[in-house]
Amino acid sequence: MGRRARDGAEGRMRSFALEGVEEDLDEPARVLPGPGGQVTASARGEVPDDGAHLAPTGRGPASGEAPGRARPGRRPSRRGRVLLGAAVAAVLVLAVGGLVVGERDEAARIERVLASPGGVRSLGADVAVVWRIDPVEGGNAPDLGRWSQPVLVDGVLVVPGDPVTGYDPVTGERLWRVAESSAPSESVPRTGDQTRCSGSGPRRDRGPVVCTTSDFRPVTIFGETSEEAHLRGVEVIDPATGDVVTSRAVDGKTTAATVAFTDGLATFAWGAEGQVVVTLEDLATGEVRWTRELVPDPEEGARYLQGWPDGDGLRVEAAGLSVTLDAHGRSVGRREAGSWDSTLPDGGRVSMGGDGTWTVFAPDGRESFSVEGNVVPFDVTDGSVDAPLFVSDGGDVMDAAGTIARPVFSAIDRRTGRTLWTVERPLDRAVAQVGDVGVLSGGGRLWGADLATGERVWEAEGALAYGQSFTDGTDLYLVGQSGTGATRVTSISVDSGQELWATDVPELSTWAFSARGRLVLVTDEGGLLGLG
Repeated sequence: MGRRARDGAEGRMRSFALEGVEEDLDEPARVLPGPGGQVTASARGEVPDDGAHLAPTGRGPASGEAPGRARPGRRPSRRGRVLLGAAVAAVLVLAVGGLVVGERDEAARIERVLASPGGVRSLGADVAVVWRIDPVEGGNAPDLGRWSQPVLVDGVLVVPGDPVTGYDPVTGERLWRVAESSAPSESVPRTGDQTRCSGSGPRRDRGPVVCTTSDFRPVTIFGETSEEAHLRGVEVIDPATGDVVTSRAVDGKTTAATVAFTDGLATFAWGAEGQVVVTLEDLATGEVRWTRELVPDPEEGARYLQGWPDGDGLRVEAAGLSVTLDAHGRSVGRREAGSWDSTLPDGGRVSMGGDGTWTVFAPDGRESFSVEGNVVPFDVTDGSVDAPLFVSDGGDVMDAAGTIARPVFSAIDRRTGRTLWTVERPLDRAVAQVGDVGVLSGGGRLWGADLATGERVWEAEGALAYGQSFTDGTDLYLVGQSGTGATRVTSISVDSGQELWATDVPELSTWAFSARGRLVLVTDEGGLLGLG
């Protein structure tokens, strides 16, 4: 048998020539009856390696052998054993390598799902409360809504209150609590205060944590009496340790504050002559970088003032004023009345103008494209970057001739705005994208669509009442209220639309969110429940 060997820098590779094989593989084989059924042998009656000898049909036992007794099989040759061993080793290498690659790909997929908003670990019909955080005494009232809800910053669940506390969202373990002595302006009574916390960066999920404490005062807005927040104090907190980086009191004229340009704190206040005063401070030191005064158009009886990050700018909204400022405080454009922004699951955003035109921005803040119609992004994705956006039109507006256009919606490429496909059907909500299936909702019903073609792959029977959706990358979890005052979690197969199970958690929740793969409920009393 010939053999070649080649030594490389990282190992040795050998190839074996298969000369001189004793069996004639081209000779027809015949099937011989045996004790266990049928056995394939060569025409010459040779016995396969490690097999028993079978007498050819029509012949008696070989000379010198007892009838009915099999002759020992031929011992495999050394060359055969080497070839067999090499083949087995090659198969094992391929199998093990495939398993390793498969496990690595699956781990990456799960990590991608858990890193996306709405991504959770797999749940079963036995889903239950695995940890509980009771409402903070003297903290936020539960009816203040999502503005004061917990936030996830650098993997830490930050719960606003007095004091601010950080928890491990997987175990519910308390990691740190801000010392009460660090709270600013303690001499002022804190009754009715509200503390809001936010991370920094474009997606507000990185440190440091910025917590603002405000009280509420009566104000007239559009002829009606309401309440206006007045900022009283700011704390900048390290999410890893709970240490306060800086803490300072704020005068009562400031109505709002937000993290801007990653490392700045923007505050908004009314000036003595009705002008809007915007100030940008350094997050860590409180040093003032710039102050800008903006004059709104006069508007009788209305008074409100807000500000928030707008891509790579700072949006300022007040009665008779809508403007975006850059990092140096310069105006970069005025927004039309009635415009608003919404964040996309991938960190980008869509902005609706007053004329009904939607502008889509990439996660880095760059403008991608503009479309007309109603943009409907997915509530939840499995982290795939190619998840499309939807634009719906028709079905609700009557033209001058009294005609209502048939409802249609189109899937568009998230990056280019190119239309992928169009379907004549109403679309109320894009519930979830999991792999190549989109779970959509229209007219109270869920259905699954092939995202490549728009083809309907399943449609659920009846209507499902739910508030929020989550996914583990395979199944869909719908969270809503049951008819008995509990929270119902329903699992739906993304592939078939079949309801897999439904379980009620006794406590009633007002909101749910995912934190490092843990599904967390906010109860109507202001507590937190971790499900698993």
